[in-house]
Amino acid sequence: MTQHQSESSTWAKRHRRALTTRHSHEDVLTDREFELLLEACSELPSPRDFQARFICLVAGRLGLRGGEISHLTTDWFDWDRKLLQIPQHEPCACGYCRRQAVQEANHCDDLTEDKAVESRWHPKTVSSARAIPFDLSLRLELCLERFANRYDSFPHSRSTINRRVNEAAEAADLRGRVYPHCLRATATSYHAYQGVAPVPLQALMGWSDLATAQKYIRISGTATADALRQAHHR
Repeated sequence: MTQHQSESSTWAKRHRRALTTRHSHEDVLTDREFELLLEACSELPSPRDFQARFICLVAGRLGLRGGEISHLTTDWFDWDRKLLQIPQHEPCACGYCRRQAVQEANHCDDLTEDKAVESRWHPKTVSSARAIPFDLSLRLELCLERFANRYDSFPHSRSTINRRVNEAAEAADLRGRVYPHCLRATATSYHAYQGVAPVPLQALMGWSDLATAQKYIRISGTATADALRQAHHR
């Protein structure tokens, strides 16, 4: 096989994979679906009802990742400034962090497993350490206050976060796939529809690449709609 044929074959494989890979922005919930999901949380037995509601709100409106939720502590709350601060590092030796540390050590010759564990937990990227305003709605603010009254930290693992979302989605009888990262995509789309510009949206979601925020702005159509209204209603 020539180099040109090899490059063409590689491109074709990537193209097919891109066509068949489903991205979280394809599973974004509408406002109606999100409200139905929140209502369904109350149908779960206690304390799963509140835990599910908390997960849905901080993922679906603040854009927290599953790993951020599972490692969240009340020390992250700045009540005076109404900010949720995702730190650069949070000491943790849970099973998930240890598994991630082993993977990191296996891919880095200069990193031992013990050293990798010492650096856990940390958010996905450097940009993911961020301050998120949580006074976007009274509903959201009250939920965080109630969480702080009940817990010092999120009491369960990432797998439990997945289960809580699945339970709420099943109770809501929603069509399509509902999972924690689609809720994060839902938060992104929600803020894009509200007209949040790419740079603030990038900061809110903790992305390294501005292009990711611009993609959601394009999907929302907000910038296009605003430009058309300004042109036709002067």
